[in-house]
Amino acid sequence: MSGKTINIGLIQMSSSSVVEDNLQRAETLIRASANDGAEMVVLPETFALMEKYNGQKLSFVEKHGEGPIQDWMRRVAKENKVAVVGGTIAIESGIEERPFARCYVYDAQGKSMTHYDKIHMFDVAVKDDEVYSESDNTLAGGEVETFDMNGINFGLSVCYDLRFPELYRMYQESAVDVILAPSAFTLKTGEVHWQLLLQARAVENLCFVVASNQTGEHDNKRKTYGHSMFVGPWGDVLGAMGSEEGYINHNLNIEQIDTIKKRFPVHTHRRL
Repeated sequence: MSGKTINIGLIQMSSSSVVEDNLQRAETLIRASANDGAEMVVLPETFALMEKYNGQKLSFVEKHGEGPIQDWMRRVAKENKVAVVGGTIAIESGIEERPFARCYVYDAQGKSMTHYDKIHMFDVAVKDDEVYSESDNTLAGGEVETFDMNGINFGLSVCYDLRFPELYRMYQESAVDVILAPSAFTLKTGEVHWQLLLQARAVENLCFVVASNQTGEHDNKRKTYGHSMFVGPWGDVLGAMGSEEGYINHNLNIEQIDTIKKRFPVHTHRRL
């Protein structure tokens, strides 16, 4: 790393209901992204398991700090010498039927840096025959989480969180440089709101927003939008994928934030 820059890889997957297949595919993409210069890779939400039926994930719930998927993330980070932001996996919450949707962050030595439990639950009717009630089988978290990597301040969020600007404002108040948003954004809502929300959250808070997404049609017939994307603090799209599986790397110049804030100090003009 040179100056305040970081090369991040977004991993875009069409995860299935077979954990072993998903992990194998993710490892291939992480290795390719790391070999292409990524210092950090971001997996999408539910990267290890896209449920075929409600409740399938209860067979794969892990305890905090132990379990095959956490072991896999630690190993992949260490072997590829890359920080891994682990989308979300199901972690015990104390309520058997409602685990947390937890995003772990591991450094390039495979050590856990922090974790974030998804706060906002996706309880919506996208259309008459596409209804979601995430809170039925997931317990919401309640804490924002930041971490520092080589002098760059990161904030964590997941998917539906993007619709709640107050969460991102809290990160601005913590002087976060990059907000990460691993997602499984649906096709229908993604077509109209995905890029709009990413740009809005970036512009509002004068920070980078970096979002990896699920894509394609899954075993449960759910369709996700793809278009994993890097957005800069001025709202510009710095890099984006289409609907294909794969990865995209981009080198973020964090010093761009200070340049914008000096010229356009909107963050100092806020009145409650």
